[in-house]
Amino acid sequence: MTERRKAPEVARIGERLRLYRKSRGMTQSELARQIGIQQSDLSRMEKGEYRVSLDSLFRILAVFGLSVAEFFDERRPAAPAAVERLSSQDMQTLHALRQLSATGRREVHEFIEFKRRKELAERRTETRDAEREEGG
Repeated sequence: MTERRKAPEVARIGERLRLYRKSRGMTQSELARQIGIQQSDLSRMEKGEYRVSLDSLFRILAVFGLSVAEFFDERRPAAPAAVERLSSQDMQTLHALRQLSATGRREVHEFIEFKRRKELAERRTETRDAEREEGG
């Protein structure tokens, strides 16, 4: 019986895949469901026993919000220090977003960016007001 050897590049891809998945607090089942494969296949990919197809890689990158270059950049840490786990409501929103056209996605992104900036400005105003009250 001969032992099957893992190709080093396949193993490296699997390791990075596992690190990115874990850094986002995702289970194999969650990621597999999002990219449309079986959890057992994802497990084999992470172990370097199964090559990641280009189609699967692009779906994985979309879930992680990464480009191909970012995923393979060895200088970039695969696991950010602190990443908040997505709630089920966040996942539902992401799923609904993916069903929109490119124009619809862009409009949603623009709205989210608008709301983010507005809330940031409001927090800054509240902080300034609080500092004035303490000092005055």
